[in-house]
Amino acid sequence: MGGKVIVERDGGVATVTLSNPAKKNALNLKILTELTTALDRLSGEGTRCLVLRGEGNEAFCAGYDITRIPAGGSGEAQVLLSTNPFDDMIRAIESFPSPVIAMLNGFAFGGGLEMAVACDIRIASDQAVFGMTPARLGIIYRPAGLMRFVNTIGLPATKELFYTARKVSSRRALDLKLVGRVCPPEELPQIVLEMAREIAGNAPLSIRGTKRILALCMQFRDLPPGETEEAENLIRACMDSRDLLEGKQAFLEKRKPEFQGR
Repeated sequence: MGGKVIVERDGGVATVTLSNPAKKNALNLKILTELTTALDRLSGEGTRCLVLRGEGNEAFCAGYDITRIPAGGSGEAQVLLSTNPFDDMIRAIESFPSPVIAMLNGFAFGGGLEMAVACDIRIASDQAVFGMTPARLGIIYRPAGLMRFVNTIGLPATKELFYTARKVSSRRALDLKLVGRVCPPEELPQIVLEMAREIAGNAPLSIRGTKRILALCMQFRDLPPGETEEAENLIRACMDSRDLLEGKQAFLEKRKPEFQGR
């Protein structure tokens, strides 16, 4: 598995870059582990604001490497179920004590978009494109992941995003409240850095305390045991389906999948 995570410091601002250009900055176990480790380390190093971005101008993050998603009754559905390295990474972003800005320098799909939604602030290039595509692959997203979108953009927008699996322009993303600001790509780094420095210049105890209280107010509570089991059974049924095999194959062959509902 290739790719790496690059960390740069500028006073109280830290920039963390996902670097996996051959896969459009897609996530894999190595990157997930390195990113979680970097966030844990930076949280204790006086970082007052963190910027998360993808290498280059094409992609923020293409999501989880499609070739790494198990299918066909393999019993390895951990990438989409309860405790796994992806969820550890998302929690590391959400629990980071200082604000995290997602610099959306290119497209963000699937787990890459959830990673952006886990950040406190999202600023996008007007060339960026977004999408949640589990319905095109034949998988069901985790309850915690779905609630992350509901808490950020609301239930109607979440339904549109997940039901259509449509690619969304940066302007439409602004309407859906997926992003807070859109700007030309050549202005994006400076605009993000200016905001990061502005945040870093404010009282750190005030900022950190406000972020923690907001997190407590919006915290997703786990489903009751019976409902958790029902949700995981639905997810497993998709992971074991022929449709997921077809969805993955169609993706790799760049064609429209032919789903049978089984």
